[in-house]
Amino acid sequence: MFSQALKHWGSDDFPQCFKRAFGGLNLDDLPLFACCTHSGVIDKDSISVTILSSSADKQTIHLKIGVFFCEILSGCACSDDPSQAMILENSYCELSVKLNRNNATLSFN
Repeated sequence: MFSQALKHWGSDDFPQCFKRAFGGLNLDDLPLFACCTHSGVIDKDSISVTILSSSADKQTIHLKIGVFFCEILSGCACSDDPSQAMILENSYCELSVKLNRNNATLSFN
């Protein structure tokens, strides 16, 4: 999944390739629930990643990333307006990740 990102390591295309691959991860594989302050129900479509810092050695690319996402807050549709039944609350989490250069796997510290 992250093999395309590895091909672009060191270039201006790396952040976009990494973000695309990160977006393909399953929500259950992301440690975002520890950062939730409300419902703990995350809207996967709202996830946005920013690379804050990066470094590399022979085996691993080390990244610190900021992840913006929305938590879904259940509401009441008392007015029969379904748009009021779901409210999104902005959340943020910083994660340290390792991208293995040999097998293109991502792990969270």
